[in-house]
Amino acid sequence: MQQIKIGKITGAAGLRGEVKLYHESGDDESLSRASSLFLCPPTKDLIDQKVVQFSADQPVAQSPCPRRYTVVSLRIRGRTPIIGLAGVNDRNAAEALIGSEVFADKDTIRPTEEDAYLVSDLIGLRVIETGTGNEIGLVQGIVDNPAHDLLEVAREGKGSLLIPMADVFIKEVNLTTGLILVDAELLLQSD
Repeated sequence: MQQIKIGKITGAAGLRGEVKLYHESGDDESLSRASSLFLCPPTKDLIDQKVVQFSADQPVAQSPCPRRYTVVSLRIRGRTPIIGLAGVNDRNAAEALIGSEVFADKDTIRPTEEDAYLVSDLIGLRVIETGTGNEIGLVQGIVDNPAHDLLEVAREGKGSLLIPMADVFIKEVNLTTGLILVDAELLLQSD
């Protein structure tokens, strides 16, 4: 089963070993379907292994570490998921996990709503201007932002472009064709 990165452990919560998760997609409902998570402490080697995917038909990156934890509890405090993991029974054990990257089985956390997608589904999609049909570039990442997540688009011969994931800019996301259509006039005004 394929695994995708869903976030990282940002802190300990309380004294019983619960951890705080920065969840990249923010979809708490899909997170609640994960019965287990894979944790991996970040290292320079792990960071170097993360290769940007520039093709929608490439497989999702596999978790680079096999340490599986069973999820025994999940609650949301504000916007932060608080997770209890089997075998993590005190604050010291929870603090030892801070900074760990968190992966989950892709099929388990896939959104159930029609036209919904995972953030990882957007990596490698081509970004096209609606008015001209010109290709802007390829999605190389998603930047978390308080107002809207931002698509980070790699442009050939230019720096990357950040496009807010807001309906005013993003007109269509089509996973089947591998395209994201954006309003060209608004991009020109903000570029």
